[in-house]
Amino acid sequence: MTGARSAKGAKDTKGDTGSTSQIEYLLYQSTQGIHFMFDNSDIAKIMSIPTDKQEFCTTENMEKVQSLLSGFLNCPSMQEKRSYLERLPEQDFELLVRAYFQLVENTILAHSTIRH
Repeated sequence: MTGARSAKGAKDTKGDTGSTSQIEYLLYQSTQGIHFMFDNSDIAKIMSIPTDKQEFCTTENMEKVQSLLSGFLNCPSMQEKRSYLERLPEQDFELLVRAYFQLVENTILAHSTIRH
């Protein structure tokens, strides 16, 4: 996302101490509508384009997502995390955003008692 993409949505968080606590904190905040990792305009742009779940959830994509998320979580500070996101190629950034919001959706469903 040349030019428009930014990681300014990635604000300093208390979750900088461990990768598990970081991701839990970020996911919890995202379930509340607060997205520290991504700028809202980037989210809207990416998520406005539908993707086929079968095409998205390939082994190759999931391995790539795991690597991207690990790279993000291994950055010691939020400034370095922002920089990491800004340096990602557009395709990797989009893949990470889509996978992240699948995690957010699964987190919401796992903690919801309402089903229809």
